[in-house]
Amino acid sequence: MRPLVWLILLVLTACGGGTSPASTSLSQTPSPVEEQASGSENNSLSQTIDGQLVERSYSIRYPEDMQADSYPVVMFFHGAGGTGEDWLATDSEVLSLIDAGEFIGIFPDGYEQRWNVSDETLADDVEFVRLIINSLDGNGLFNLDRVYGVGVSNGAGLVNKIAKQTTLFAGIAPLISQQTQAIGDIVPSQAVSVFQVNGSADELVPVNGGSGVANSQFMSAQNSAENWASSFNCDLSPFNRSLTWGGSAVQETTYTGCLNNKKVRFFIVEGAGHSTAFGEDVSLYSLIWAFFTATDREVALDFKLLALGDSYTIGERVCSSCRFPEQLKDSLKFAYSDQDTFELQIIARTGWTTSNLKSAIQAAELTPDFDLVTLLIGVNNQVQSKPFSLYEVEFAELVDSAIALVGGDASKLIVVSIPDYAYTPFGQNFNQQLISDELDLYNDYAEQYCAENELSYVYITDITRQGLDNPELVAIDGLHPSELAYTRFVERILPLALEKLQSVSQ
Repeated sequence: MRPLVWLILLVLTACGGGTSPASTSLSQTPSPVEEQASGSENNSLSQTIDGQLVERSYSIRYPEDMQADSYPVVMFFHGAGGTGEDWLATDSEVLSLIDAGEFIGIFPDGYEQRWNVSDETLADDVEFVRLIINSLDGNGLFNLDRVYGVGVSNGAGLVNKIAKQTTLFAGIAPLISQQTQAIGDIVPSQAVSVFQVNGSADELVPVNGGSGVANSQFMSAQNSAENWASSFNCDLSPFNRSLTWGGSAVQETTYTGCLNNKKVRFFIVEGAGHSTAFGEDVSLYSLIWAFFTATDREVALDFKLLALGDSYTIGERVCSSCRFPEQLKDSLKFAYSDQDTFELQIIARTGWTTSNLKSAIQAAELTPDFDLVTLLIGVNNQVQSKPFSLYEVEFAELVDSAIALVGGDASKLIVVSIPDYAYTPFGQNFNQQLISDELDLYNDYAEQYCAENELSYVYITDITRQGLDNPELVAIDGLHPSELAYTRFVERILPLALEKLQSVSQ
């Protein structure tokens, strides 16, 4: 997601440690604002560091269309050797979230391009962040009850430190670093949501703890997460599950039952080094923002999910919790607060065509109050050699029915492409090329229809086309997707689903 130069900065990032004692006093003197393009501005504060008055800079990025009266605030802390401007200028995903009106972003600059986590510099960066927050416009535009910290490497060390020493942040996301031993010994004064990510092959911050970059002494990544969980009285028997991010295996540990409905989520990315580049399919900051939003509410929410389809939706020959709608529901539960509930209804059956699904929806007499609906249908039209014109007509009718069931809000519909059974042992008994060509016709039509009508479409067919090379993607019947295949479906669907449920959460 970032240019090569930025990746090099991340690899060279220092995450803690140093030898110089801190000796700092501060005074708040905001400089005149320098107006920038695209809703950005550059500010600075005067800070006395080791007897010298220093101008400390930070950038603020506002949404493109300022329609709300108040916005949450997310502060982004670069790694050692970087600047806030680097992040502001290069991270398209973060900028997209800001421009969509999700929050206002603040990008501070570390003193000497470092954050003072373990005496790296002489600056009191905790107080610097406090002064930035205190300097924000008090007219309500900045929601100071919803301030969050995201940090990479050395910046991750700072968000850990601030969350332990202050009550400034409602949630933090320390990325490719964990707590040092010294920070781990601090007892926090309030519970926060924590989204911690580490790479198993990190060469600068040892995932198993010990001496790391700049001679810092780190807790193990696991112990760091447990330390947060213990501090917030979470249930110390966590939920564990396996994911994939951009082709890398990921082990997730989630601690629930925490004070104030907070959660602690901890991810180990297998084989990943000191970098947040986990692959193009990984919307890391969207996941973080959805987590912050979902775990920082006082009001419980009840979500209703609906899945429409055929055997690919019902999950033929996999366990009831293994089919993709159930995995999607479970993934959403992980992302949301413990107080929230998710109800899933599935209308699907093996062998159903578009005609069968239409009749089943009418017979079900559903209420139009669902919060999210998925639609995956069409393979049996192809298998049963139904006229393609029938699919064209009935797919559009099914889309209209699905939209009606989410109260007419088309943004809450996700259309999923049809898997390709030609790449299964069963499919090898037939004309593989013909099957794939015909299913491409169905999928191309659905994709084009969704594009023309501004509907969300998720393509998963390529996953199933790996079925012959990777038999683990095929269920035991030799025909349908396996639990692993459905997991990969959900990895693509989940970011969209979280985005669509944001309006319900806020």
